[in-house]
Amino acid sequence: MKIESGAGLMKTSNSISERVVRKLGRAFSGIIKKIKASHKKTVLERLSKNEPIFILGVQKSGTTAVAALLSEATRLPATLDIIRSIKRPYSKILRNYGIEDFGDYIYRYRREFSRKIIKEPGLTFDYQDLRAYFPKARFVIIFREPKDNIRSILDRLKVPGDLKKLNTQEWPELNSSGAWRLNIDSSWLGHWPESYVDSLAYRWQLSAQIYFKNIDDFVLLRYEDFCRDKTGKITKLAEDLGLQVMTDFSDMVDSQFQPRGERVENYDFFYKENMLYIDKHCSEYAKKLGY
Repeated sequence: MKIESGAGLMKTSNSISERVVRKLGRAFSGIIKKIKASHKKTVLERLSKNEPIFILGVQKSGTTAVAALLSEATRLPATLDIIRSIKRPYSKILRNYGIEDFGDYIYRYRREFSRKIIKEPGLTFDYQDLRAYFPKARFVIIFREPKDNIRSILDRLKVPGDLKKLNTQEWPELNSSGAWRLNIDSSWLGHWPESYVDSLAYRWQLSAQIYFKNIDDFVLLRYEDFCRDKTGKITKLAEDLGLQVMTDFSDMVDSQFQPRGERVENYDFFYKENMLYIDKHCSEYAKKLGY
């Protein structure tokens, strides 16, 4: 009869222990996944019963000012951008190609999605998913004249409008922000841009197409109309949404919610050859919107 040495017994014991630990680890991991899946389902079901108001529209169209003033006027809590998602800008691509479920996105940022007013320009192109997950939601979409809207974005990024090519590494605001780099690249939306202005113009066009295809689902507000009568437009918007104005917010209407850009008198000079992309993508819908 063969008797194992002490070292052999120790080796066998260690091997058994390692297998047990691995099995326990897999079992524990499986339990954690089931708990998370159950919690996600519960959270999404609860949120689906809410009646949020989504403030949509491309960046620099006035969404922050409108959402902030509407929140102040009605005393309702608001999410002014899903700030935490800025660190994961690639999640837009993952969702677009079905790698990440939109429900995962809502679950990850469930705190932001739990508020009554939710302003997030990045969700404009997720309108159909928002409608599916929030069947009781109301939608506001804000438009700004496209030449001025794109100019404002470029001001924010400290980028001129007439470059033929844009190397993002040469511009600090773009080099430091993956989210903004994604916003001037429309390839993940199925459009291969010839320039950064082409990309921004296409995004404006896409937002307009979403609105006109679902026009009955949106409350429309033009940025220029808002600027002419901020108190009146916010009061009217609250009424259209079935909300009650609870406080005098007139002292806030001139607050600067975003950095002010430079006004342009001659857009042909500002954009030069890039102007053709704005005309190509935006002119039809700009006319429909009264621009």
